[in-house]
Amino acid sequence: MRRYVMKWVVGVLMLVMMTAVNAATKVDEVGYLYADSGLTSDAVFSHSLDAGVYELSLLDYAFPVSFVDGSFGISIYKGASLISTFYGSGTFLLPELTAGSYLFSVFGDANNGFGVGSFGFTVSPVPEADTWALLCVGLGLLVAYTSRRRTPSISEKA
Repeated sequence: MRRYVMKWVVGVLMLVMMTAVNAATKVDEVGYLYADSGLTSDAVFSHSLDAGVYELSLLDYAFPVSFVDGSFGISIYKGASLISTFYGSGTFLLPELTAGSYLFSVFGDANNGFGVGSFGFTVSPVPEADTWALLCVGLGLLVAYTSRRRTPSISEKA
């Protein structure tokens, strides 16, 4: 029983550590766009990112009204250079980025010019293959260590 509890504790600690590492490099933003595309309230965000490959998730929350099909999207800039533009809700893979500050500009027309559209986006790093391999080797070693049999000590025999 004690061995199973130790395995569970080690597993939980590993998950907490991985979550903490990912949380440090993850970006979450929520905002809104007015029906008039000239108003960009809460639609432009600036974030510093480390070098690497990132995944972008863009969601139309449809509150209070959804965006007109084909008009909703996000553009990513580094300085004055446009890096990528994505249209519609979904998950997109960004090209490999260098370290630096990036501007995320969300655009769209809410309900043919009537109302406000709300959105949210998340940018998170995509783990590389060597990261996954290292994680699997580490978990394998932890399982092997916690599952090996110990010989009872003298105090446990008595």
